[in-house]
Amino acid sequence: MEEYFSLLMGMKDECYSIAEKARSMGFDPETTVEIPQASDLASRVEKLLDEYHVEGVAEDIRALTEEYGNRELVALMVAKKMAKRPAASLEEALDRATRVGLAVLTEGILVAPLEGIACTRIRKNADGSDYVDLVFAGPIRAAGGTGQAMSVLIADVVRTELGIGRYIPTEQEIARFDEEIPLYKQNQHLQYTPTSEEIDLIVRNCPVCVDGEGTEKVEISGFRDLPRIDTNQVRGGACLVIAEGMCQKAAKLKKHVDKIGLPGWEFIGKFLDAHKTVDKKDEEGPKKVQPQEKYLKDIVAGRPIFGHPCRVGGFRLRYGRARTSGLASLAYNTGSMYAMDEFMALGTQVKIERPGKACVVTPCDRLEGPTLLLKNGDLVYCHTREDVLEVRDKVSEIVDNGEILVPFGEFCENNHVLVPCGYPIEWHKLELREKGALPDDWEDPSYERAKEMSRDLGVPLHPKFNLFWSDWPLDRIKALREYILEKGSFEDG
Repeated sequence: MEEYFSLLMGMKDECYSIAEKARSMGFDPETTVEIPQASDLASRVEKLLDEYHVEGVAEDIRALTEEYGNRELVALMVAKKMAKRPAASLEEALDRATRVGLAVLTEGILVAPLEGIACTRIRKNADGSDYVDLVFAGPIRAAGGTGQAMSVLIADVVRTELGIGRYIPTEQEIARFDEEIPLYKQNQHLQYTPTSEEIDLIVRNCPVCVDGEGTEKVEISGFRDLPRIDTNQVRGGACLVIAEGMCQKAAKLKKHVDKIGLPGWEFIGKFLDAHKTVDKKDEEGPKKVQPQEKYLKDIVAGRPIFGHPCRVGGFRLRYGRARTSGLASLAYNTGSMYAMDEFMALGTQVKIERPGKACVVTPCDRLEGPTLLLKNGDLVYCHTREDVLEVRDKVSEIVDNGEILVPFGEFCENNHVLVPCGYPIEWHKLELREKGALPDDWEDPSYERAKEMSRDLGVPLHPKFNLFWSDWPLDRIKALREYILEKGSFEDG
């Protein structure tokens, strides 16, 4: 392996040597090769921001990565450290540290730290105190929602370190965003459009001023010519940061705010309280997961919907990881993939209700497959692709989609509360072990054997025989019982 990488490095150096000779002849606009060579994230960041005098920051990034591990936390800490470096002015120190933090967050490979932030200024509040004016440009979109939200948090960490005051918005500046964000939505794609109350809560309480350059030809009709806002055009970068960043990634912001103990961000907790997805059903009842309908917005005609929020029959959650799954790639039973008319092909992207926004489809044959109702009235469970293909032409309805495999890390990364799952075979195995017994046939017993183990050991029935009784109202179960007692019979039993 080392020999292979040495060969690649040698060939790369040879290519650079040829390119440098060609550039030195002066036939191109530049006489040098613009793309710098970098061996890791730290060196990429240093070379990306070379014009901002960040010499030695690569060593700081490596040391902080060794100490903290988490890249988002490293971005905050390195920005804090950069703020202490000597600079020609307070504004330069602020601007440099903010860009370095964002560059770490975007792994030194995106344009956002260079062109997504137009400038970082220090301006005056009405009471004469200083505040940070963070001016975004259109390319901040490249940073994604997390990068957009974290850039504001990074700027606030630097602001606190430099002793600059917090932003105090005027009512007109708050109201302008209330008009501006929906107007931006009319002209450009916006993944999430916050309500007036959400915009008010974020803009009124954010300790850093989220500002932006005019990016759209359209202008706002109200709250024009405000003294501290340079343009009447719609500020695309600022709208993105408020809507897709701070509103959509509020949970992730809160995770880091709590971790570093940053004051002045209590409003994020209030924002999340208004969007809680797990509430008490009543004072004594169990907690209930509330549906999240956000993923159904902006549905395009012709796209299939495999399940509605928290609706019975949709994909059932199972915690775990397969060899094929990874960052935002979740696993589905191969039978489920074929039952969905092969829309869910390997590698396709689908929107999901939780914990994140979307995932990549990967297969796993250890998951439970779909339950299908056939045209002749038979209800069949299909575990494999072959099972589905055998009956696909006879299917009347997909009663249950089967399982979706989601790693715990996905919930942790998105700072999402864990939601209840079914009773999987792994859980059953642990309960058997806890009773001091793991029979040889525990994994795939007959019904009689499963019933015997359940009664003798005092454990729940094997998951294979745990039907979805909780999906039905009690009155329907009673009606089914009466129907079976009246008309049912045993065959081959």
